[in-house]
Amino acid sequence: MRLLIIDDHPMTCAGLKSLLQAYYSPVDIEARHSAVDVLALAAGADYIFLDMHLPDMGFLAMLELLAPYMSRVILISAAPELGAVQQAKNRGARGLLLKNADVNHILEGFKRIQAGEKVFDDIEAESTAYVDMLTERQRSVFDALLAGLSNKQIARVLAISEHTVKEHVTAILSIFGVRNRLELVLSQQHKV
Repeated sequence: MRLLIIDDHPMTCAGLKSLLQAYYSPVDIEARHSAVDVLALAAGADYIFLDMHLPDMGFLAMLELLAPYMSRVILISAAPELGAVQQAKNRGARGLLLKNADVNHILEGFKRIQAGEKVFDDIEAESTAYVDMLTERQRSVFDALLAGLSNKQIARVLAISEHTVKEHVTAILSIFGVRNRLELVLSQQHKV
């Protein structure tokens, strides 16, 4: 098995490499701390562990670069953003493994991916936790956003001002860590 780890933190690369070498034999693992020269390595890798926060290339640009190999990509992050994860998932990424998860969780997730599953449990659990953080009014606005209503329509339905709707929308986007309504909707697609 050939693996590629792309992460700007040498300790993360070394730790993940050691973990995978301890549990899989034989295994050939390349580690890169930047996006430089990864395309040639990606072509020969069975799986690509991709950090979501590389300083030398934006995440969307990295997804574009790896587009031919997305079915091999496993996202790794300590703080994944729902919208970014959803975009990678929509492009064919195989899963998300949290850097701060315990060893057994990471290994179990990787085994499930090898078995053909898409593994995004952690982000889905996080998404559910975010919904639980909403106030009752924010939940009403959230449901209306998922239904595709505009701010004006939400204001009419909930009998509140459009300004108040905008404040709730801003708070909801912040809670979910997304930049706009589209990212919010995409992050919730698995539930709709």
